[in-house]
Amino acid sequence: MQKRGLTAAGIQRWYCNLCRSSAVKSRPDTQARHHRTLFIHWLTGNHSFSEIADEHGVSRRTLIRWFTPLWQQFQQPTVLSQTPCSVYILDGVYLSGRENAALICRTMDAQISWQFVEREPLANWMNFLKKLPAPDAVVIDGQKGLLAAAQCLWAQTKIQRCIVHIERLARIKLRRQPKTDAGTELLKLTQRLFTVHTKTQRGRWLCVYRRWERRHAGFLKERSYGEPLAGRRRRWVVYAPQHSGCTLTHSECAAASFYLH
Repeated sequence: MQKRGLTAAGIQRWYCNLCRSSAVKSRPDTQARHHRTLFIHWLTGNHSFSEIADEHGVSRRTLIRWFTPLWQQFQQPTVLSQTPCSVYILDGVYLSGRENAALICRTMDAQISWQFVEREPLANWMNFLKKLPAPDAVVIDGQKGLLAAAQCLWAQTKIQRCIVHIERLARIKLRRQPKTDAGTELLKLTQRLFTVHTKTQRGRWLCVYRRWERRHAGFLKERSYGEPLAGRRRRWVVYAPQHSGCTLTHSECAAASFYLH
């Protein structure tokens, strides 16, 4: 066997003079160890699935194919440390779609525990969190099952919503370039959350947010009614909470009755 250049992936190619064919040397043990390292890095690190795929020059589908066998091999761990930490970071990550989830508890420095489940309902979070000592505070992404379990089991623990998830959700709901003035202002306001570090800054941010609510109160109370007719746009109506009756004119009420019935 003699060396004969590299493949497109940068792997050494070998050539056999006897059979006049070329091949690459396969090391299943090295490959499996590499996949396992990436899997642990994804579970315990802060990098997303797409970031790891881009970093190693593969697609998300390839990563899923690598990680699927490992998902079944990892055993449910015991709690790595029984010493209560001051802050827990709790999150659930999925291998693909909305199935095969890993419930993860970590601190800023180390992994505390994890558990493999199908999804993130309240029962799975309760079973996971009851094995952990109560912390002083937890940081969560706002998932309903996780929030309910933390409030039920750790009544004295402070709960902090993850700012990154708030900003990410705002970009999903408002898009990167909102089409309304209210949306543009709200997107900028959520991005300012990263500058809040003290109680004083928190109070100032809340004041700005309340002013935004008052300034766009009419727009926020708009509701659609009725299904749009062919070739016509959906109709909108503004409800004023200070009045118990309808705020529409007679013609608007007649139109609303037509659309509803």
